[in-house]
Amino acid sequence: MKLQRMTGGFALFFAALAINTVLFLVVPVMQAAFHSPAVAPRQTDSLVQRDIALPPPQPERPPEREIKEIKLQPVSQPTPTANRPSLPGGGLKIDLSPAGAAGDMELVSGGDRTGPLGSGTGGGTGSGVGSLVYEPGQTDSDARIAGADQAPRYPPRAEREGVTGYVDLIFVVNEQGFATQITVLKEDPPGYGFAASAIEAVRKLRFQPAMLQRIPVKQKVRRRVNFEL
Repeated sequence: MKLQRMTGGFALFFAALAINTVLFLVVPVMQAAFHSPAVAPRQTDSLVQRDIALPPPQPERPPEREIKEIKLQPVSQPTPTANRPSLPGGGLKIDLSPAGAAGDMELVSGGDRTGPLGSGTGGGTGSGVGSLVYEPGQTDSDARIAGADQAPRYPPRAEREGVTGYVDLIFVVNEQGFATQITVLKEDPPGYGFAASAIEAVRKLRFQPAMLQRIPVKQKVRRRVNFEL
């Protein structure tokens, strides 16, 4: 009797275990059958390529600057006064005409000069010969050597070698009788020092200046200096 009970208990245990196993396996299958998962749409393997036209890049523009208009104000020039200012002093007259000139030239200063400006049409007739340089024959008398002529110093090299030559010079004799602006026109033969010796000799000379209307004036003079043993 006791054995039968034990056998019945084992049978019930295994039966319950079998039922639980079946339920454990069947329930998920039934849930899967009644609740099928949503199938995600498949993406097509082929991709559609589209060319997108992009606009060309625009060049950068510098920022615009505002240009302001500059207005110029008219400037009125001052009008000269017609009256001269009065200067102190009285009636000083200086005669600037050279001796023997035909016209009289006066410089008047001082006095009360408050009147209007004159027309300034006065004309001077002075000769003004002192500042000109004349050629030979254009004066009343030409420049000439005063006193003894100066012999040039013979260059030592030319003297040792027995070389002779000459130098042509042109210079200006001023109102005081001195030779100025000396220029060598020709030196023959060159390289022996003839030109330097000739210039030195002319500078030592004293001249009687050229005269025009009894006035000493400047005059050009041409001179050949010879070198002979």
